[in-house]
Amino acid sequence: MNKYRCQIQFLIFSITLCLVISVDGFAKDISFDEVPEAIQKIALREIGDVPIRDVDREREDGETVYDIEAKNDKIDIELEIAADGTLREKDITEEITFSELPIPVQDTVRQQVGTLKISDVERKTELGMSIVGNRLQTETTYYDVEAEEFGVDIDLEIAPDGRLLDIDMSDPIRLKVKLLAKSKIPTLSDIAPYREALVFYEYRVQKRLEGKFRGKTLRVAHWAIYDNQPQAIGKAEVGSSHTLHLYPYQQFSEFESLYTSDTLALDLDTPLYHDVGQKILEDRSIEERYDYDSIFSEKMPVFWRIKDQLKLVSLGDSRGEAGVQAELFYGAENRKTPVAYNLAISGGPLEFQEIVVDKYLLKMPSLEWVVYQLSPRAVNRYFEHSADRELLQSTGFAYDRKHAETLWQGTDGNANKKTAAEIAAIPYVSEYWNERPWGWKFNAEVWDRPKTKKFRRRWEISEKRWNRLMSMIAALNEQDVKMLVYLSPLHPIMRDQLVVDDDGTTQEGYRELVDQLRQLEARFPNLVFVDFLQGGNHDFLPEMFKDLDHPNALGAAKLTQALEEVRQRFE
Repeated sequence: MNKYRCQIQFLIFSITLCLVISVDGFAKDISFDEVPEAIQKIALREIGDVPIRDVDREREDGETVYDIEAKNDKIDIELEIAADGTLREKDITEEITFSELPIPVQDTVRQQVGTLKISDVERKTELGMSIVGNRLQTETTYYDVEAEEFGVDIDLEIAPDGRLLDIDMSDPIRLKVKLLAKSKIPTLSDIAPYREALVFYEYRVQKRLEGKFRGKTLRVAHWAIYDNQPQAIGKAEVGSSHTLHLYPYQQFSEFESLYTSDTLALDLDTPLYHDVGQKILEDRSIEERYDYDSIFSEKMPVFWRIKDQLKLVSLGDSRGEAGVQAELFYGAENRKTPVAYNLAISGGPLEFQEIVVDKYLLKMPSLEWVVYQLSPRAVNRYFEHSADRELLQSTGFAYDRKHAETLWQGTDGNANKKTAAEIAAIPYVSEYWNERPWGWKFNAEVWDRPKTKKFRRRWEISEKRWNRLMSMIAALNEQDVKMLVYLSPLHPIMRDQLVVDDDGTTQEGYRELVDQLRQLEARFPNLVFVDFLQGGNHDFLPEMFKDLDHPNALGAAKLTQALEEVRQRFE
């Protein structure tokens, strides 16, 4: 029995070894001379005089592919060429200096890393179908910038126009420390009319818990006052122990404009940090203050910080939430200092939008546009949703109503505008901003196996809801705010259906709705109506949708760019 088992094991081993040898006999490193002459010519055309360092031959989906890398001190070129001569991919990485970066890219780097030391700058060009920065492109150029100093590594990917595509940052340094000395604690009267202030403390390291740190002492900037609220750090006593979460102070360029108390003795050799783990005191807990009983809760902490500077707000349900990239409005100004924001929420009915307009948007000093994604169901008598009742009953809405006079007091759209970098540095607000910048974070997921079902056909315009829509438009018109109402496209698979959407809106009902909206457009001077649904006969491609009725990153970029073109025409 044992002899038989050994024979079986040897046979399995021999077969496996033969397979490995067989595969290795094809997929392996080869010399450039072994590459077919036609492929050699294509490779040499693409790399020029850059020396070839590596050549691999592989099999992908039954097809032979050659991976060729050429490299010198300043440039690295990687090619993927199919056996039929098709150049599938070409990736170029070039080492450049900071001064060679486009000015918008330099500005973004300074916003993200402050005065930290730049360790590496590269320009990357990719040829091949890909989605970068929410756009489908065949040639993409972006910049990779790395900063490394004071125990922190930051890696940025930035588009040529300055858009931050990605950021990878090491975790904060975590130290257990003993308080040695304190600067004078500023008072509210000291900092008036400002609402925030920093204070520097000096510490001795007791134990390094996480991250890279060398030295025995450090100085740390804490929030002494935040949003007119004195912070508990002011009561810390010399000799007390603390656990701090630290990033370099030089990383936060936005701190340059803040009131800062530093009465410690001058010492240029002691490193400076900011405690990003400081617990911030507010009038009530963050969770309770911003509990609007919906996804609205995740958007409002940022809204309250930038409400005075916003020129455009996007409303709607999940189609508007997924379909509008608010950062694409108003050009470069908006990407640096946000003036557009997406407040659309999943399932948000017309009644919800009316509350938002009446209780929030009409009070904003700089508002110019409301972009409203109107699903036909919003005015359909058969559609039911309770998001408006949930909002009215939430603790967040109750707080806003109770403190309305203070919250909206002295609003001035031109004062204290916050940049995207500053928003990312605000305690607690930063985690909301990073999760949903400009109101939403997009992905490139594609609905690759679409299916449809038999949709129930139910349609009748609700007179009550239609009057609510007109009331919204009229209220905005009185404030000289334009309203761009649009019907969002659905996946092209709906083109041959008896209904125009998965809510059961009939073709006849859709035409009735469009006709009614055209009449409203003629009636109200501030109203602009655009139909991107087109009864299913639009030019949005299948690869632009993540499911039946929600665009993906590519579709959202196309849709928002079209909305921005409309806005500019009527500006």
